[in-house]
Amino acid sequence: MFTPHPTLRFSDILPLHKQKLHPQFSQRLYLTYNARSALYQLLLSLPKKTRDTVLLPAFHCVALVESVLRAGYRAVFYRITADFAIDLEDLRSKCSTRDALIVVVHFFGFPADLAPVTSIAHETGSYVLEDCAHSFLSRFKNQPVGQEGDFALFSYYKFAPSLTGGGLGVNQIGFNFAHSTGRVPLRKHIVIAKRLIEQAAVNSSRNPLSRLFLWLDNKRVGRMANHASGGVESAPSSFLDDPYSFREDLACAGMPSACRLVLESCNWKEIGRARQKNYRAWSSVLCDTLSIKRALPELPGSVVPWAFPLLLENRVEHEQILRRKGVPLFTFGEMLHPALSGLRDRAREDAEKISSRLLLLPVHPQVCISDIEDTALILQTYLDGIRTDKAHQNNENRLFPPSIAISRGRGSL
Repeated sequence: MFTPHPTLRFSDILPLHKQKLHPQFSQRLYLTYNARSALYQLLLSLPKKTRDTVLLPAFHCVALVESVLRAGYRAVFYRITADFAIDLEDLRSKCSTRDALIVVVHFFGFPADLAPVTSIAHETGSYVLEDCAHSFLSRFKNQPVGQEGDFALFSYYKFAPSLTGGGLGVNQIGFNFAHSTGRVPLRKHIVIAKRLIEQAAVNSSRNPLSRLFLWLDNKRVGRMANHASGGVESAPSSFLDDPYSFREDLACAGMPSACRLVLESCNWKEIGRARQKNYRAWSSVLCDTLSIKRALPELPGSVVPWAFPLLLENRVEHEQILRRKGVPLFTFGEMLHPALSGLRDRAREDAEKISSRLLLLPVHPQVCISDIEDTALILQTYLDGIRTDKAHQNNENRLFPPSIAISRGRGSL
């Protein structure tokens, strides 16, 4: 079964070739450990004396909010609608002259229209940041995303098996970005290199050297398990970022050299085409029902998607069962930052509603059409079972109203 995220193959980096990640930014692209590092470093570069607020979408990744708070700013949340669009009226009502930055997320690769947002930002004198973590390869108005705002965040590892790696694009002429030159700790470099080699070895298990490496590594893990008081070393993750953690040393660090090697060896055109093909395949084999809905069924030719979003009623109830059945789903925004809890308006309500329903299916190049068809069958069969159970329960309730059903269960009838 395929994985939720791409994993490294030796063919991804051999033969070695090097290309710029974002030629359109020329020398104004700064590579960082991840996207939250880029945001944190940007916020430290902004004057905070009179502008101490950052406007963020109420539906978000926890890491986005955490970076804002760690940089000493106050987070204000604006509403995102059910189709992942910006509620411009809500955004306008929450803007003020204390705003340093308005952050716009291009969810799942689908670019938001920045024109009305930049118009609002100009009224208050704030900057606009495009969060392109999901949309690095998409285009809008015949140009790559990240060109309209004053700044742009990138999270390259979401599109390639590099484990981590982000960047900040600076479009604001004359802006003095205090790019940190901090080093990634040596231990982290070693962990990254080891994980990458593990992934490549697993994906090339017929290679004698790969088999030897995996055998030695299994022996090492076995020894560690024997000496441990409990538990076994967990399997390697597809990437290293924990969205709920924040480390100052990594937030001020650049991109690890091993990750940069992988990213600069990627064939982004092929990756983009494969993701579009797989997205359209998911949309064609899945259908909307009372239980599940394709959030964004149509894919424009200018969009290179990060994932295929589904809205499933009572997601928490079903996601672990689906994983056990072999559906390689993953989530985004399944946990919202605690800073949102103080909000008492529709922005929070809608964000929580999306969070409780959203599931993502992978579209990366290692996914095959046959995988998609097989997985769709598992998913549809499971959902049909849910509908059958609900219909049976409804029939029972019609025959025996709840009060009677309780008595019947006690043997009173």
